[in-house]
Amino acid sequence: MSIQTRNIALSVISCAEVGTVGQQAKKRIENAEQLPVHSYPVPGKASVLLTDDAAFKVFVAALQKDLENDLQNYDIEDKTTLKKYYGPLMQIAVLEQRYNDALSYLQKMNTLEDKPAAKAMAGMLDHPLIDAKKAGEGQAQVIFEAEFKERLQKLPYEVVQNEVKQMKSRFEIMSSNLLAGLIEQQYDTLAQKTGTIPKNAAIKILDTRFTIREVLLYKDFVTAQLQMLIDAHKIEKHDIWAARTVALVASDMLAPVVTGIWDVGVDPSVFPGRMWVNKKEIPDNGKDDDGNGYIDDVHGIGWTWYGKKDVGPLRKLNLTQDQIATDKQYFKGLIDMRANLDTQEARQLKKKLSELPKDQVKPFFEGVASYGNYAHGTLVAGIAIAGNPAARILVIRNDWPYEMIPPPPNQEWAEGQASMLRDSVRYMHDNGVRVVNMSWGISPQEIEDDMQASGAGGTVEQRHATAARYFQMFKESFVKAMQEAPNTMTAGAVDEAGDEASFTSFGKVDVYANGYEVDSVLPGGDHLSASGTSAASPQVTNLAAKLFAKYPQLTAVQVKKLIVDGSDEKEITGRRIRLLNESQSFELASQTASVKRVEALTPSVRS
Repeated sequence: MSIQTRNIALSVISCAEVGTVGQQAKKRIENAEQLPVHSYPVPGKASVLLTDDAAFKVFVAALQKDLENDLQNYDIEDKTTLKKYYGPLMQIAVLEQRYNDALSYLQKMNTLEDKPAAKAMAGMLDHPLIDAKKAGEGQAQVIFEAEFKERLQKLPYEVVQNEVKQMKSRFEIMSSNLLAGLIEQQYDTLAQKTGTIPKNAAIKILDTRFTIREVLLYKDFVTAQLQMLIDAHKIEKHDIWAARTVALVASDMLAPVVTGIWDVGVDPSVFPGRMWVNKKEIPDNGKDDDGNGYIDDVHGIGWTWYGKKDVGPLRKLNLTQDQIATDKQYFKGLIDMRANLDTQEARQLKKKLSELPKDQVKPFFEGVASYGNYAHGTLVAGIAIAGNPAARILVIRNDWPYEMIPPPPNQEWAEGQASMLRDSVRYMHDNGVRVVNMSWGISPQEIEDDMQASGAGGTVEQRHATAARYFQMFKESFVKAMQEAPNTMTAGAVDEAGDEASFTSFGKVDVYANGYEVDSVLPGGDHLSASGTSAASPQVTNLAAKLFAKYPQLTAVQVKKLIVDGSDEKEITGRRIRLLNESQSFELASQTASVKRVEALTPSVRS
């Protein structure tokens, strides 16, 4: 969904590579939720484990034991889960100078890597690092540099270019202050309140200590080498999207299309004449004039984090104009960095992060997250209605926290979220929404993390079980509500040439759209080139709304089929995907409409 602070923090600093291996065991495990829950006592603050060797030795021994026992006792099928076992075990082996063990974990990595880019990048950093450690201090730097350069030269750049750019970005922003500051903000409160931390936090602390002690010393060299590789392969890509885009005009005799933007809010002032309007409601009088249960729902409805009804299509941002301007700049830098774009804003953000003092980590990330939660919905709306004068934006506004320690989910939250989902779908149904964009999501782990940050939810085991129960309430309510609208589509992102985007999903996706530098608008009216899956999804929404506007007689089933059938097939890293093609979908729609018209004019003859 929109920016969340811990997600920002975790996504931009993780640099260690991890390996996987299959192993026969006693009990079959299909996903991480079926594994035992582990926790570890912490003496005071969790961040102490980054510097206290004695405390870390006790802590890491317990973590290693649990990781090894789980691998021995369970047959873990999920590769992502396996990576969270073998990567930490490799790091522990390096820190304990068991280099052959570390290489053994690393050498097993490729056996389960199925993506071409992941296979090519496997061991790119860790193998030279381990070999350098084996060589000893006198030769470590020479060995690392020689092996890293050799591996770099052998990379199939056309396959791994996104991964190379990601690695460069992560190295550019890394500093001991940033890494330690994130651990302090994310886990110290939890440790001080409960005296323990769960396995996911333990693995993150291990990874941070490993990165500070073993990886950071190679930062300048690695960054320079990656930049040289990128510079040597600069390619001007051809934009495929402009030629296939359809722009409607008012003279096309269009039917109004109510387009739902279910997000973090929309600024109506930047869409004059393009907002859905509840004509039965008197604006800003603090009353429910039409008796539908919502106060001042002129352009839609809003909800608090705890699922209570809220008023207004866009939440207020209580910051000075200078603060807003700064956060806006870094927000742009963040989305560009995530998309591996080398823009001025991305460079400024990376420089800022690399120099950030520990005491500035919290206010900086919360500032960027706050602005992201403020602007995301307006950006999405701008893309969703572009080139369609018949689109009318109806807002469903959710309030997602931006704090590093957010208000913790509880029973009130779970019940509120469940009712919010149900009532939001009903509101859209009652007010004629024909297409809705939902660029957000949630998982049991995210709920657990939100509780964990403040030490809420009891013991680690209790918190884990409660988060799973809350998620089930959320899921059941959403599935039940959406049964009335079964014609959902899943969108993914590719780049301007239709090539793979590293930040998007390659699972069950119906169609892919451009997720790079898509023009849209921010609250207040400034324009921004947005990148990410949240820039691709509203383009699919956009096409659906255009088809409904031009051909209002079409059903949702027909529109979905027109979008999928009109898309182009393309093979990307061994997968066949479909790329959005507005012009071809409109050509199919015109043929469908012509056939229907002929059928309507043909007299029926019965024998």
